[in-house]
Amino acid sequence: MKKQLSTLTLGLAMLSSVVGYSQQIQPCVTYDAMNQYFATNPQAKAQYEKKQAEFEITYKANVANQALNKTAAVQYTIPVVFHILHTGGSENITDAQCTAALAQINSDYAAAGADFNSIYADFKALYINSDIKFVLAKKDPSGNCTNGIEHKYDTRTLWDRNPSGAFSYLYTGITWNPTKYLNIIIVKDIVAAPMQAGTVVGYTWLPGTWGSGADQDAIVYNYQFLAGLNARSLSHEIGHWFNLSHTFGNTNNPGVTCGSVSGGDGVSDTPDTKGNFSTCPATGTNSNVICTSGTTPYYQNVENIMDYSSCPKNFTQGQTTRVRTAAQSGTSGRNNLWSAGNLTFTDVNGTTPCAPIANFLPTTTFTVCSGGSLTMKDCSYNGVITSYAWSANNGAVIALPSVSQTAITFPTPGTVNVTLTVSNAQGSSTIVKPVTVLNGSPVITNSYFESFEVPTVIPTNWVVNNLGGGVTWAQTGNAGIDGNASVFIDGSQDGAGQVDILQMPIMDVVNYPNNIFSFKYAYARQTATQADVLKLQGSLDCGGTWNDIYTFSAGQMASGSGGVSNTPFLPSPSQWKTYDVTNTAALWFNYQSSASVLVRFQFIEDPAAGNGNNLYLDAINVSDPTTVGINELTKSIKLNLYPNPTTSETTLKFNLNDASTVKISVVDVLGNIVLPITNTSYTTGEQSIVINKNNSLAKGIYFVNLSINGAKMSRKLVVQ
Repeated sequence: MKKQLSTLTLGLAMLSSVVGYSQQIQPCVTYDAMNQYFATNPQAKAQYEKKQAEFEITYKANVANQALNKTAAVQYTIPVVFHILHTGGSENITDAQCTAALAQINSDYAAAGADFNSIYADFKALYINSDIKFVLAKKDPSGNCTNGIEHKYDTRTLWDRNPSGAFSYLYTGITWNPTKYLNIIIVKDIVAAPMQAGTVVGYTWLPGTWGSGADQDAIVYNYQFLAGLNARSLSHEIGHWFNLSHTFGNTNNPGVTCGSVSGGDGVSDTPDTKGNFSTCPATGTNSNVICTSGTTPYYQNVENIMDYSSCPKNFTQGQTTRVRTAAQSGTSGRNNLWSAGNLTFTDVNGTTPCAPIANFLPTTTFTVCSGGSLTMKDCSYNGVITSYAWSANNGAVIALPSVSQTAITFPTPGTVNVTLTVSNAQGSSTIVKPVTVLNGSPVITNSYFESFEVPTVIPTNWVVNNLGGGVTWAQTGNAGIDGNASVFIDGSQDGAGQVDILQMPIMDVVNYPNNIFSFKYAYARQTATQADVLKLQGSLDCGGTWNDIYTFSAGQMASGSGGVSNTPFLPSPSQWKTYDVTNTAALWFNYQSSASVLVRFQFIEDPAAGNGNNLYLDAINVSDPTTVGINELTKSIKLNLYPNPTTSETTLKFNLNDASTVKISVVDVLGNIVLPITNTSYTTGEQSIVINKNNSLAKGIYFVNLSINGAKMSRKLVVQ
């Protein structure tokens, strides 16, 4: 049993304002991460426990000599490096934010906070200067000049700490030797572990979890919690890094019970505590955070930085002794950090500024359509920049070549190398990055119709992207609403979370403002809770970036179509639904001013259940409804094309109620005329016209267009 502070009279009523742990924010997941690691690495756990047992012997000896040790204490200077992982967003925090956070941390470990006098009296008396100072390193592991803050473009900023990745590739190439530097990795988000939810603030590993010098011996921290007093959460993680436990024990679950059922924190002057999340003591009394030992109530140290409260303010003398014991220990090389040799190696007292390290990113993507522009933004680091110089090849035009952010226009398809040079009085640095410029010429101009009639072949200029392997978009002759075929996803074979993309050819929208874009689909849910999703997405930069135009839920798709069925869905004609993109999707207006629009269908299988039922697409139609397409006039004249598909000639049949002039043309999918145009007057009655009489059409897809007294319509022809 640890020492209890501020014992209360037995008659004082116990208060019950302690708040349980919220799942919305997880302040620290250190022990959870350690337990995940040890579950699959029992030898590492045994080694850790051995090191901890050795540590406890030394720590207790230091506690016995605590007064003498503190009087004779030396100051421990710890070299620090921030690794800011970013993809160009707000997570790329400024150097000033890092230095301000480090100032807060130094204040916490020096007992020098402005709120020192507001700490509950009994605990304020135990809060002492630890004589540990954290200083940004001035030399990197190769001896190069650094300001101790590394900005690194890295998708690992979406940090997944789950066992499949957290113990291997995540840290590789990021951390510097942890026996020489305290590594603080700043990320955009830390993915919660399985069966958890909420935002994770940070975590680390206690000394001895990993072997000395391991890449993983670092602190991972969410950038959103670095400003102002939020930086005390980083002081909390540094406490773990120096072998402090939570005041409520070796767990990430506070609010369970008062006492040492979870092992306590091993510190004599922090009383057994229940742990408090977003809880603070009543002003001046600490009376709303009471525990009981036997029948004796006592105050918890809810303001302790190693608790989960929303008002962390202090450490205790026992915690300070524990931190200093860890700093003296050879476990994980902590005692090398502050050695004279390492302070020289890391040059913590250096004052010479560094030359900048060049880097830049586009505000959107490194892919653009020919004739399009990208905005390039400087994200160089390591030194104050006094001059910028942008350049590019292949005819690219730079708007402002000597500023930090500039627009660049790319007129010619191909690869363009964009160069940025940044300089200051200490030197300069240059970086070159390629930009892919794609031909943005549209394939779909005027009218277009696709019904996937050629078996087993994805149409020309369409693209299938199978992101996770397994089944993907394929053509089927078993179902269709226009003709006999369609394209579909076999949901029964589609794994959980599988993403499959079907991309259309580039479409000119701006020059054909009267065109209607629509398609037909049919779908059934495997169960009433199946959560498949179909997204219609668009791109204005030839596929560099994509945005949602419309999202179809499983329930929405199934309603009026296949409903719920646990047998393979094969739609009847009445189960096909039409979606009019032009007149229904609110976000379609974003694409109506472009002549280079890419559209794709992205199907996402239920990420939990997987293996659903079938989704079909057919009759992709881009046309002006007043001039082209299958309309009421088509039906009234009984327009038909047979046989279709054909291996040679086919016959176009229609019925005229009045004598009419009929113009007939045959074009390919690009709109090129492939057979001579005829313009003939016909009498009333049924008409039969042979198309491709000389077998001059190659295998492919064509459109037979009719104009009857100026009214236009079309039929697709497939030549096999």
